[in-house]
Amino acid sequence: MIKERRDELVQTVCSMIKRYTSSKNDLSKGMKTVDAIERLGVDYHFEDEIRKFMDVLISTSIDENDLAGVALRFRLLRQHHYDITCDEVVRSFKDENGEHFKDNVRSNVSILLSLYEAAHLGKLAEDSLTDAIKFTTSCLSSISEANQLPHHVLERVRHALATPSQRRMKRLEAKLYISIYEKDDEGDQDILELAKLDFHILQLMHRDEVKSISLWYKELNPGSMLGEYIRERPVECYFWALGVFYEPKYAKARMMFAKLIKMFSVFDDTFDSYGTLEELCQFNQAVQRWDEEDARRIGKCYGYVMSHLSNTLDQFVEDGASAIGISCTKEIIKHVSRCMLQEVVWREEGQVPPVHDHLRITAISTFYWALACLSFTGMDAGDDVFSWAISFPKIIENAAMVSRLMDDISGHECEKERSNVATAVDCYIKEHGVTVDQAKEALGSLVEEQWRSINEEFLTNTTVPVEVLTRVVNLARVMDCMYKKLDGYTHSSETADPIDKLLNSCVNH
Repeated sequence: MIKERRDELVQTVCSMIKRYTSSKNDLSKGMKTVDAIERLGVDYHFEDEIRKFMDVLISTSIDENDLAGVALRFRLLRQHHYDITCDEVVRSFKDENGEHFKDNVRSNVSILLSLYEAAHLGKLAEDSLTDAIKFTTSCLSSISEANQLPHHVLERVRHALATPSQRRMKRLEAKLYISIYEKDDEGDQDILELAKLDFHILQLMHRDEVKSISLWYKELNPGSMLGEYIRERPVECYFWALGVFYEPKYAKARMMFAKLIKMFSVFDDTFDSYGTLEELCQFNQAVQRWDEEDARRIGKCYGYVMSHLSNTLDQFVEDGASAIGISCTKEIIKHVSRCMLQEVVWREEGQVPPVHDHLRITAISTFYWALACLSFTGMDAGDDVFSWAISFPKIIENAAMVSRLMDDISGHECEKERSNVATAVDCYIKEHGVTVDQAKEALGSLVEEQWRSINEEFLTNTTVPVEVLTRVVNLARVMDCMYKKLDGYTHSSETADPIDKLLNSCVNH
């Protein structure tokens, strides 16, 4: 009954988008509708309709007096891979001299929010959008602190300031945005009902999948073989996968991703918290040769890690995954192993390298490069995608850098206790002679730079499909969710609430 009603609403909303596409007079309403659909996580039902709407939007201008609409158009187009210029957009918000933002912008919450969200789609050289972020953040923060807005408007402001929509994990954003959208006087009840029903239907599917992952992990039983040094986080690994793909058509990719990130975690913990330098040198050699017997000769833990990692990847191929994609993933794991060994050498020799040298190695040891490649494998990507992925392209490097930097910033103290490896924070402190807080602030600015580069690479890359690029952006979004305040993987209590929201807590419908 629920699915039948959901399908009826899909048809209703589909007709709505088509109507907005055919009538340019309703373009402003159409933009708000598409934005709501995407933030509520039901856009996967309307990919063709939204694509046609964007084709109309790119060829149609918006009344320059509708400042919120001007910013929304810019954001939607950039989100959909249209590399449009920001100059005219920013100019609309400035005074006649183009030096200062208009007075009427400063106190208009709708305009500020729209510009704030749009500005986070900025590229590296677009300083005007960086200025817009600073301006809107300052204005919205002041408005929020005054606490004089209606509660539902204040909720929107605080939601945006906590994390802009461009960086939010999409499945979690859908859950959170339902409660915001249902208080919106301009919200559409059919869209709201669709969002609630669809979230419920997908949640049931995701619950079944996380049960399957948990049973797989229980059968694997690494704790009994490897002991207390590993972080046993099967549910958190599935949550990570859910951040990269939540749509039903990516069920296979999601399960592959969750399993492999769990195996990567065991691999990482073996380097960080178990092996001696001599053992890890031998283990790295076994990985380079992809030789399970060599790994077993070092010790039972190494044999277990190597054989289960290899078996997991081979099983993916047996289940129909691209053999070329898995082969590329194995080659990248060899790169990761070498970089992890370098970190151990630094630790054992007490070295604190320059920040650039540290990040060059540790961006790879995050496993994000390998995870990106694996995610493409689960999507049945073509061989050309893997040729691109194996080259460590800029957008994957950016996502890996976001991962490394956020991990080191939020987990600096924890990492010192767990493995005593020098973090990027330590390296920055030594190189620049600053405090911990100053180092974290500087590295936080580097995170912002990586995000702008991600935006630029997403917009300008024509080598691979947008769906492939989106997985890389989603990998960065997961880090923003899990590592914003603390290492939410090691300290799993930090991710208990978002996991509960996605897999346990229901929506009222």
